[in-house]
Amino acid sequence: MREKFLILLASLALLAFPSLKLRAEDERAVLPGMVDAVWLFSQGEYKDASRLFARLLQRQPDNGALNYYMALCDVALYKVNEGVSRMEKAVALDSSNTWYRHRLAQLYGATKSYEKALAQYERLEKERPKDPYLADEIGEIYLRAGHYDKYYPIAKSYVTGEGLDEEDKLKYLSGLLKDFSREEVKAMRPWLDSLYVNLDKSHPGSPAPMDNWCQILAWLGDWEQLDVYAAEAVSRFQQDTTLCYYGTAAKYFRKDYKGSAALLEKLITLQKGDRKKVLSHYSWLGEIYFKGEMWQKCFDTYDKALRLDPDNILILNNYAYFLSLRKRNLKKALQMSRKTVEAEPDNATYLDTCGWILYLLGRLEEAKAQFNHAKLYGGNDNAVILDHYATVLYDLGEYRLAHSYWTKALTKNENQEVEGLEEKIEKAAKAIAAGNAKQ
Repeated sequence: MREKFLILLASLALLAFPSLKLRAEDERAVLPGMVDAVWLFSQGEYKDASRLFARLLQRQPDNGALNYYMALCDVALYKVNEGVSRMEKAVALDSSNTWYRHRLAQLYGATKSYEKALAQYERLEKERPKDPYLADEIGEIYLRAGHYDKYYPIAKSYVTGEGLDEEDKLKYLSGLLKDFSREEVKAMRPWLDSLYVNLDKSHPGSPAPMDNWCQILAWLGDWEQLDVYAAEAVSRFQQDTTLCYYGTAAKYFRKDYKGSAALLEKLITLQKGDRKKVLSHYSWLGEIYFKGEMWQKCFDTYDKALRLDPDNILILNNYAYFLSLRKRNLKKALQMSRKTVEAEPDNATYLDTCGWILYLLGRLEEAKAQFNHAKLYGGNDNAVILDHYATVLYDLGEYRLAHSYWTKALTKNENQEVEGLEEKIEKAAKAIAAGNAKQ
């Protein structure tokens, strides 16, 4: 759960010497110099302590205590594999020593030898059934090893018990997942769902558990489940803006643009006093309307946004580009696009919009200049920009260059942003074969 093993192990090693007093079982094995070595270790002088323990081990290589302390030195010096081997030897020399076996279990866990760690922990648990720290550690190993069926009762006890308040329970669940990949968290879903359901039941008047779970579902990209869950959450907590936002996102990614727009309109109403957020929402809302083919609502939304902030570069660019896609009011689109290029002259996206509008207006040489500039600032890696540039080149009769850039666009079209590239390449090839190419 937490990838800080070496630091953790070094701190655990220090716990072996809380007052520089050797454990009773080691007092019988004390050699001249051993206390000095322990003292050096406790002061962070790991190299000096290691050298002294090494000399002592030359005299008594089968001394369990010396092997134990030398293993801790190895770990503190980041020689973890040597530390594991040394600790295994200490346990072999004195298998009844729970201290040795506990440290070996921790080392196995740190080095991802989970089954070995569990074998040690499960034996220790039988001997120390009421040790809460041991229970925490074995729970973490269950989690890391993927034994979710064994970990679930531990997690449920935290979530449903009275020992933690709501905030601490949420922190626990967030910490539980923070070092795992999406694929690993997906494997945990059945019992994670149950944990959040239990937490919600424990705190029915709070939106926090639902907010937290929506965040995880969004991170996992489970838009279908998020849509269902957020809908319930929004109905229960009408004024919660976070839940409304997640509901908007879920419907957007499920291409339910009408539903997404309705929730985003609600969010704008809830946050109408926050000008910055409202502008951000208007920008997204315009895109949602456009994708949902609600063209006039899209343009009306951008008009509202520009009344709030006439120089908002992002909204000006989006508005201009969407007008160009509909081939509407191109002169107004060009005026808006010019403002974005003046504000950010090296922004490939803004240059692309401006170039495309110029192309639609029949100003091909001006459009070509815009795309040439865009290519210098990232446009060479963008399938849409390359396609637009090739289109301009083709209409200028530069078929060989058009063929080259359409071919390049095809290699950059991983997300299928541009349709029909193969047909365009073939069209340019035929023009070249006909001997019509300028270059």
